Amino acid sequence: MKSIAEVTIVDTSPRDGPVGLPKIRTHEKVALVNSLMESGVTKIDCVGFTHPRIRPEYADAEKVVNSIDKRPGVTLIGMTPNEIACRRALNTNVDEIGVMIAGSESFNMALLGMTIKKTLFKTIPAIIQACKEREKTVRAFLTSAFWCQYEGRIAINNLVELVSKLSFLGVNEISLIYTPGRVNPKQVKETVFALQELKLETNLSVHFHNTMGLGLVNCLAAYEAGIRTFDTAISGLSGTPYGAPAMEIGAWNVPTEDLVYMFDQIGVNTGIDIDAIAETAKLAQKIAGRELSGHLLKARKAFVPSNFPDALALN
Repeated sequence: MKSIAEVTIVDTSPRDGPVGLPKIRTHEKVALVNSLMESGVTKIDCVGFTHPRIRPEYADAEKVVNSIDKRPGVTLIGMTPNEIACRRALNTNVDEIGVMIAGSESFNMALLGMTIKKTLFKTIPAIIQACKEREKTVRAFLTSAFWCQYEGRIAINNLVELVSKLSFLGVNEISLIYTPGRVNPKQVKETVFALQELKLETNLSVHFHNTMGLGLVNCLAAYEAGIRTFDTAISGLSGTPYGAPAMEIGAWNVPTEDLVYMFDQIGVNTGIDIDAIAETAKLAQKIAGRELSGHLLKARKAFVPSNFPDALALN
């Protein structure tokens, strides 16, 4: 009997990856999602419904979602910046609608072209109402949750207030996203502890970028502070987040397979098969046409069963 997963890993590569791989084809996006599901990933941020004029890489959103070989128990997320995008998404097979908001006014204006107040009391309520009509859940992607490249570190009190308002509006899950990658484990714990004290019904997730090499340790800090949902991307597959300096693809998101391996090593069940997720990492690299930033595949090439007899060993 398969044991119950103790944490949920949300893979964002099918949506985040095309930002850095504009030539990725529809069938490759579908294959990536199917492979993630095969490995045991139960929540996938698979498409964005931003207007194709703004994000041409999302022009095939409907086709991607409706071509996925959906499995029972898997939640597919569709990102929507406004109500029009939400209505498009609700006509597909997505299970959860993603909304966007930032932790600072500067970043919110840069990202959405409006104030936090307008996003909170006009855009998001309209999306939530549309989702309620179709019995869909809502996930808020809260960018610059810890630190803003325009304004510096976000005051914990400001974040607490924003998260409280999102929960009050009816958001089911909030992903705390940190784009620049400069947050450290101490700050992570301070922030998460403050949010946990609110005792909200809304679930919290963390989405760290590995820009400064602190992605995994920040995930561990968040886990120790009580977080049980983590956003990652297979092999770190992603494009450059808005407002961040240009870097090569693969240098941003925490690699899914690396986090799975870390949790496996400390006895935390993710529900994801380590060998299967390694195969998905291989697929991601094949699609990208280059080596990505995950460590698991590199380690498997370096070690053999005779001198490294654990989950990393080659089959």
